[in-house]
Amino acid sequence: MIGLPTMEHIRRAEFLTHFMGMAKPPNSLIVAVHGQSPASSRNFIIRQAIEQECTHIFFIDDDVVPPHDAIEKLLAHDKDIVTGLYLMRSFPHNAVLFDEAFESGHCKFLYLTPGKTGLVPIVNCGLGLVLIKIEVFKKMKAPWITLGEIDKDGWCDDIAFFNRARKAGFEMFCDLDVQAGHMINPVAWPHYENGQWFTQYRHPQGNVAFPQNLPNEMQIEKERERELMVVK
Repeated sequence: MIGLPTMEHIRRAEFLTHFMGMAKPPNSLIVAVHGQSPASSRNFIIRQAIEQECTHIFFIDDDVVPPHDAIEKLLAHDKDIVTGLYLMRSFPHNAVLFDEAFESGHCKFLYLTPGKTGLVPIVNCGLGLVLIKIEVFKKMKAPWITLGEIDKDGWCDDIAFFNRARKAGFEMFCDLDVQAGHMINPVAWPHYENGQWFTQYRHPQGNVAFPQNLPNEMQIEKERERELMVVK
């Protein structure tokens, strides 16, 4: 079952293009739930998957851009829980992966160090692009997904669930080669420095800048020609 929890509307319209283009295994079911808390939506999807006797649930968030073959690649590993790789939306954009768990329930980020690729063991991850065997949910008690379990005022619905899944004996992995995008909304600023114009994304912890697009004379001339043809 492919589960898509949303709020009242899908956060980004362009997500649908990528979602529809994603390869789905034969006999897959798709359940989209909207207008509820993420925990309530995910629990509804889990109940539907159990009732329909599905083998796995593939959760995807409505702001994640999956590779075309994400489900196929994750299925091939035959793991209890296996996630693809995507980054946090907030700076400094750590991977949504964790390699150490603390008694408080919080976890330490897994850092993408040089040479780290392929399938790696993890202790926790997000629910944004993850494949979970249905046996995981059958062994654990409902409600499977909760809010405020670690931080009472938090909206987090993934860390606590995966902590409980790990303690129940299920192993977790990430395929670092299944790489997905995470949609963000940067503000583009014009920026002039050392005699050159840049487009800059500004953040309190650091700015990112790249040179303004400067077409060559041939490209400009082609643009003029296209405009003249439109006028004619």
